[in-house]
Amino acid sequence: MLFVDVSINIIETLLLSEEEEVKKKKSRRRVLFSLLFNNKNNNKSQMLAKSANRTEYERERDERIEANKRRMEKVLGDAKRKAFPSSSSEKDTEEERRIKKMKKSNALLPKSKPLLFGATKRTSARDKKVVNYAEEKVDVSISTPTLVPSGGGTAKRASSSFGTYDPPKTREEAQKSAVFYKPARRTKEVYPESSVLKRDEATGKLTFKNVPSSQAHFQPNLTPKEMIQAGTFGGCYFNPRGGKKGFLKRPILVTSKEFPEEWFENMSKGLYENRVYKSYRNLYQVKAGQDQHYWEEHGWINEQDPRGWFQWYCRFYLGRRTADDARQISRWTGVGGEKGRWKNNLLNKIVSSNRRFDDASISPVVRQTMLHWAIEVTEKDCMKFAKSKGYKLKVV
Repeated sequence: MLFVDVSINIIETLLLSEEEEVKKKKSRRRVLFSLLFNNKNNNKSQMLAKSANRTEYERERDERIEANKRRMEKVLGDAKRKAFPSSSSEKDTEEERRIKKMKKSNALLPKSKPLLFGATKRTSARDKKVVNYAEEKVDVSISTPTLVPSGGGTAKRASSSFGTYDPPKTREEAQKSAVFYKPARRTKEVYPESSVLKRDEATGKLTFKNVPSSQAHFQPNLTPKEMIQAGTFGGCYFNPRGGKKGFLKRPILVTSKEFPEEWFENMSKGLYENRVYKSYRNLYQVKAGQDQHYWEEHGWINEQDPRGWFQWYCRFYLGRRTADDARQISRWTGVGGEKGRWKNNLLNKIVSSNRRFDDASISPVVRQTMLHWAIEVTEKDCMKFAKSKGYKLKVV
């Protein structure tokens, strides 16, 4: 019992000491609070007394100090916003965005070719990046399908030393192993006498009149009518507002009424004058090539043909000749000429896969892009390419 009593006394003593400690803490807090409150009141009263005793000169001086302080805060704030722009809180004006884009495009042009449309002067000492105007950028990330030749067995990729290029001889055989599209149909049309000299029956290549010898290699094998009838540019080329808005934000002067009605026969306007680009309107049902904004931004557009290369080709085909012909033909050469990058890219895939020239399961995006440049590969092209790369050609 004695032990219990002692324990109780000890506990009571500890509890009392804790209560006293809490009281002491509260008391100290009250004292500190009162001191702070009194200090604030004293400062405020001192300031009021001081302001009441100021002379007129001192009041004017303090007002000038405050005005200068606000002015400096504004100047420093503007400088900070310019040095560290915030895209989320502060949006650039239309003029600032235009200048930024113009500077960007100016940096991409070669030194010998300044911007055509009043770009700002370049002041950087850094070398300009050179743009290759002879070709378009296209997405060619299309995987080659598994090969199953018509004779059975597993197809092997031919090597340049020992391979044999022996594709299926008929479309029926090719359709057993591939999604097949017909190439652009040859149309019966009267070629402009003032422009077209002749056309090769086997390859479809056109030879034009009134061109210098340096441009005689320009021999596309599709006419504008064949391109339009096949399905090009997502069906929106001849709509002035068709597709993405241009970089220069100006009206696009293009109309189908400028060209012969037979080019558009048996076609609804939605296939060539639609407002929106739709890939299913293309022959190969894929999106290919660049848009108006990209063309203008990279300086590829001449004012006489604001819709681009195909508009130039339509007018060239009908007989017009201008100083811009050399540049446009040079661009065509880079895409689908004898050593054109994308033409040889496609031929290499066809031959190495041992497929027919018109098997559209091989790179439909590249095929559609070349269609936009009035080019379609032929059997003769494939045979010539295979021979140049060392493939054996099976003689029938």
